[in-house]
Amino acid sequence: MRLSPLLTKLAVLCISFSSAEVWSHAKTDIVTVANGDQITGAVNAMTSGKLSLSTDYAGTVKIKWREVKQIESRYVYEVRLDDGERIYGRFVPSGVPEQLAFRSGRVNRQFDIDDIVEVRSIEEELSDKLDFSIGATVYADPNTQTLVLNARGQYDVRGGRTTFQASINDTRTSIKSSAEETPCDCSDNPDGGTVDEPEALVNKDTESSNASSFEISREFWRERGTAQSYRVLNARYETNDELGIAHRGSLGFGLGRYLINDLGHELAISGGVQGVQERRKTCDDQTGKQRGTLYEADDERQTCNDAELFLNVKWHLYSFQNLDMDISLNGNTYPSLSDWGRVRGDLKLLINWELFDSFYWTVDAQTIIDSAGDRDDTSLSNSDYTISTGVTWRY
Repeated sequence: MRLSPLLTKLAVLCISFSSAEVWSHAKTDIVTVANGDQITGAVNAMTSGKLSLSTDYAGTVKIKWREVKQIESRYVYEVRLDDGERIYGRFVPSGVPEQLAFRSGRVNRQFDIDDIVEVRSIEEELSDKLDFSIGATVYADPNTQTLVLNARGQYDVRGGRTTFQASINDTRTSIKSSAEETPCDCSDNPDGGTVDEPEALVNKDTESSNASSFEISREFWRERGTAQSYRVLNARYETNDELGIAHRGSLGFGLGRYLINDLGHELAISGGVQGVQERRKTCDDQTGKQRGTLYEADDERQTCNDAELFLNVKWHLYSFQNLDMDISLNGNTYPSLSDWGRVRGDLKLLINWELFDSFYWTVDAQTIIDSAGDRDDTSLSNSDYTISTGVTWRY
C-alpha cells in the first residue's frame, strides 16, 4: 500500500517530553522585587543572572537578578562575589536601597546586586542537595525514527559542586533496496529484456546509528576566602557509531581558574591529565608503534590504554535587561601523550537571543572531532555534529 504525499506528511510524528524536579527547603523565604511585590517561596539558586524560586502557587519561577531588591531567609547559602570570594550565611533584611544584606557568622555585610555572581543553596538533607531533570524526544516519519534521551543534575555541598549529565541518541533509518530484475517471459514480452518486480515486493533495509555519553564532574574550592582557582575531577564514558567508538572511558584530574568573573560575563579555563581506555581494531599509534593492549575473546577489537592532556574552556555571556541574551560555549581538546599526533575535541554552543519583544533566536550546536577517527576504517568519519536553530515566540 502506497501513501499519498499528503498522508506521508501527516505520518510524521514528533513527541517531546520533559520533566524536572527541584528539591528545596521549606518555602518560607521572602523575595522583594523592584515594584515592591513580595514573593514567598524557597530560593534554590541564582545563576546566569536569574534567581530560581520555588513557590506553592506558581511552581518554580525565574526572577531577573537585577529586579531583586531584598531577600529574607533563615537557611544557609553560598554567595560567590565577582572578586572570587565565597562566603556562607543567611540573607537578612537590608536598610540600604539597591543592596542585599548577608549575615556570615556574627557579621552583617552589604553587597551591591552587581557584586554577586552566584548564589547556591547549601542544604542539610540529601534530597535537598540534589537538583535533577530528565527529558525525552521522539521524531518519526515513514523512513526515520529517532529517540533522544537527556538527563542532567547537580549536587551542591560546602566547598564544591558535582554535576552529571547523560544523553542517548538512537536513530533508525529504512532504506529501500534496488528493485530486483527477473528474466522476461518472451511469450509475454516478445521484445525480450527484463521486467521489474512489483513495488510491494521491494525490501527495505534498516540502518541504525547510536551515540551516547555519560559524564560526571566534580569541582573543589576553598570554603572560605578567594577561590578564583579550583580543582576539578572528570569521568566520562561514550560511544558513537559514526566515529566508530564502541567503548571509550576516561578519568582525569586537573586545575581550573576564572579569568573573567562578572555578573553577565564569565570565562573559566581548566587543564590536566587523564587516562583513557577505548576499544578499537588496533592499538598501534599513528607512527606504527605497538602499545599495551588487552585482548578480548568475544570481540575482534583490542582494548587500548592511553594517556592524554585535557584543556577546557567555558565562556558564558548573558544579559536580562530590555532584550534577553544568553550565550554559552563549552569546548574541550585532548592532545594524546601516548598516541603521538592524535588530537580529539568537542564543542557545545547554546544561543538564546531575544531579537525583539517576545521573539527569540535559538541555536543548539554540538560537534565532536578525532584526527584518528578513520585510522581503522576509512569509511568512518573524523567528525560528527548536530545543530538545531529557529525562531520562537513566547507569550
